[in-house]
Amino acid sequence: MKPKQKTIYIYQCYICQIGGVETFLYNWCYQLRNYYDITVLYENGDPYQINRLSSIVKLMRYSKKETYICDIFIRNSVWGTVPNNIESRDNRYIEMRHADYKWLLDRGVLYNQYHPYPKTNEVIGCAKHVSRKSDEVLHDNPTTIYNILGPKHKTKLKLISCMRLDPEKGWSRMQKLAEMMHTAGIDFSWDIYTNNAQKTSIEGIYFHPQTFEIWDELSRADYCVLLSNAEGCPYTVLEALQYQIPCIVTDVEGCTELIQDGVNGYVVPLDMNFDINKIKNIPKCPVYDNHAKEKWIEYLGDAVYIKKPTRDERYILVEALNTYQQLYLQDSDLHYIPKPKERWLVSENRLEILLGNNDYKQPFVKLVEDDEKILNQESSI
Repeated sequence: MKPKQKTIYIYQCYICQIGGVETFLYNWCYQLRNYYDITVLYENGDPYQINRLSSIVKLMRYSKKETYICDIFIRNSVWGTVPNNIESRDNRYIEMRHADYKWLLDRGVLYNQYHPYPKTNEVIGCAKHVSRKSDEVLHDNPTTIYNILGPKHKTKLKLISCMRLDPEKGWSRMQKLAEMMHTAGIDFSWDIYTNNAQKTSIEGIYFHPQTFEIWDELSRADYCVLLSNAEGCPYTVLEALQYQIPCIVTDVEGCTELIQDGVNGYVVPLDMNFDINKIKNIPKCPVYDNHAKEKWIEYLGDAVYIKKPTRDERYILVEALNTYQQLYLQDSDLHYIPKPKERWLVSENRLEILLGNNDYKQPFVKLVEDDEKILNQESSI
């Protein structure tokens, strides 16, 4: 025989359209509804909030003419009607504190809002400072329990793919996955960055030009999707894991070497016959680093570190004075002969050479004064 659940009545005079007290009420009921037999007593409130609560617990409109009997009574609303017709079999009359009562007292509004309840014998403060201020003003020695949180969930999945969309990359499966999500009522947006956009009428799929600066978009995704026929070691999966983004991949060895079903993503069969609802549960992807750089250095041996400039460092905008033919023979990194008056970016080291710090002692370029204005419009050579 299953043990009987404790009955709890939690009272709130008016359930507002929005507010922290209302959020507390919903989250508290949602998280504890499987452990206790909960009824929300109320006098009036916002229809949407009342309907939202009614989907998870019992609601009952409070009446002064009735007597209510429960095991535990919680007064969540400390203003408005004082419900003095509620009996607790366990003699537990709990009162919630959600505000800074000292702040209310200093402004002369505390006792306009707080109506004492004679039967109260337990008090809960939703934060340490709330408990301290309540005790300072009312001397009621609250127990502090932080506001209960609701379950973590997303109402809309954000998918991303970044690939060369050739036939073997599984465009037909991608369409199938989108159709399965629609059928299951899963709201989603799917951004696909590719060199080969496809025509589709499926709602939620958005094609974008290929980009090598995918990181901001990738870091905001819930899943990276790759549904290929075959893979070697897919970079798009590696990059997603680097940003702790789980992946949805097909059951091919190049993907399953990286993705463990339910751990850092989901592995789906090539025929796409699987329960689509499992993707609603987004795995918490662990930190990933395959230490490939260190392994290459160890493999090659005799590494000597010399820092080289990167695009993130300072580059200087210059303008060609001549064809640069002689210097080109010495400067094998450039592989390009600028035309006179052409502008491009160079590193500080290369600038020294171009300005004549070489055997020819003749400047080949001049600095461009408005470099800040043009800096991001030029490409580095």
